[in-house]
Amino acid sequence: MWVDTLAGSMSGLGKPVNKRLIVVAVLLSMLATANAFAKGGPRAAPVVVGEVSERMMAPTVMVAGSVVSRLDAAVAAEMMGRLVWVAEVGDRFEQGAKLAQIDDTQRKLEVEESRAGLAQVKARLTFFEKELTRLRSLAKQNNAARTMLEQTESDRDVARADLSAARVRVKLAQDRVARSVLRAPFSGTVAQRLLQPGEWAESGTEVMRLVNTDLVEVRAMVPLSSLKFVSKGAELRVQADGVVHSATVRSLVPVGDLQSRLMDLRLDLDGNPWPAGQGVKVAVPTAQAVKAVTVHRDAIVLRRSGAYLYRVNAESRVERVDVTLGVASGDYIQVVGELAVGELVVTVGNERMRPGQQVRVKGGASE
Repeated sequence: MWVDTLAGSMSGLGKPVNKRLIVVAVLLSMLATANAFAKGGPRAAPVVVGEVSERMMAPTVMVAGSVVSRLDAAVAAEMMGRLVWVAEVGDRFEQGAKLAQIDDTQRKLEVEESRAGLAQVKARLTFFEKELTRLRSLAKQNNAARTMLEQTESDRDVARADLSAARVRVKLAQDRVARSVLRAPFSGTVAQRLLQPGEWAESGTEVMRLVNTDLVEVRAMVPLSSLKFVSKGAELRVQADGVVHSATVRSLVPVGDLQSRLMDLRLDLDGNPWPAGQGVKVAVPTAQAVKAVTVHRDAIVLRRSGAYLYRVNAESRVERVDVTLGVASGDYIQVVGELAVGELVVTVGNERMRPGQQVRVKGGASE
């Protein structure tokens, strides 16, 4: 019946059809398909594999932390006065650069006044020194001149002391002028303006916040119980926004807060992956690291009945291996099962795989 139907369809195209030829063509096609399955079965499934490896693993707890700048300061005014200029938020400055200016008109006048006083003292000292020269010659002739000589020597010594004091007053006046300018204590970016141009600043008033955005670190408060498992120089895993980074423990303050029982942990970031203020998670160990058999997380297939993975054998076929999961760290997880270090397991393409299925490795541990 199906042959008549097919012949009728082809006759509708205006071509005569031999039914015997149709039957022969269909039989040949079926025979070719059967031969293909007999020789190799279905085409091998492409997969990505990874090696079973042995690693030092430790159970961890994820602790909330933040990326902070190691140089973050509130720059305050050293002299009181009206602000005539303040740097804009977002502007970057090198160390020693001008950040703000306080009106220094009066202080500059004080510099001029102190310089005039210095000139007066210098003139008086010059007079006493010349007078001493004259009196020394007169003192050789009479006693009265000798008394005046001693008085003039005393006046000269006082003038010398006044000269030193006058020079100090000039330096103090110049220092007040210099301190009317707020300068960057380190290289950084203005993160906040606390006072605006035209406002009055008292001595010690915070004018702006300066942050070094290049020198950052991670700060986290961790449980005191982790103290014996974390040491200076250790590498910890830090993650945020799907990005995982390695950080080195720079310092650990072994003093717990009386209320939270947490201690301060600081980590140096390799590079600058996140800006200051970014919230992160830090994997803090809660026990000693032990040697464990591990696989990549993607190799694990989780079902209600348990966890398993597919191992690739020498015939490029997969074998299902039931495993018990252990400690996880980063992309790797501890597995307990009939696995040996160096064996290949499927990491991509394992969700719809069947035991005994032929596979073709296209990436991962081997190509």
